[in-house]
Amino acid sequence: LHATEPLPHWFAELDADAVEARCLADVLATVRDTGFTHHGPRLLVLGNYALQRGWRPAELVDWFRRSFVDGADWVMNATVLGMSHYAQPSPVETRPYAVDGTYIDEISDYCAGCRYAPERALGELACPYTGGFEMFLHRNRGRLVDDSRLAAELLRRDEPEHRDAVLAQEEKRGGTAP
Repeated sequence: LHATEPLPHWFAELDADAVEARCLADVLATVRDTGFTHHGPRLLVLGNYALQRGWRPAELVDWFRRSFVDGADWVMNATVLGMSHYAQPSPVETRPYAVDGTYIDEISDYCAGCRYAPERALGELACPYTGGFEMFLHRNRGRLVDDSRLAAELLRRDEPEHRDAVLAQEEKRGGTAP
């Protein structure tokens, strides 16, 4: 899924203090301090963000192996390559694990008190997960048109002026800590 970008330094070094997005800062800090976080935040926060940003799956797997106390191959290959990055398609997996900030807000408490607004894809308060999700959809549109859930999300976000503005914003954000 066009995942060719290197892991940024702030992520690779677990620099949670560089991150303003509350969910990502909290999960990075937890991993930095304990070497562990539950499977949900691994996929929802870490893997999802890396997938949206197009980070190299092999580098991400290596990072998970080094950062987690349970970083065994059998855990990380399935979690990162199979579920998060969809880089090892199999009959078991049906879609990449990509969601926006509104979904994170719906199933967690992370968004309360965050500087970003989960429903916003554009502007100063745009959630990096919401804008990143839209960027991911547009970057991979050819591969996602047959997936009923993601194709529907893509259609919902396909107004050309909005799409171009989100893509420009997220390109500018690049690999900087959100």
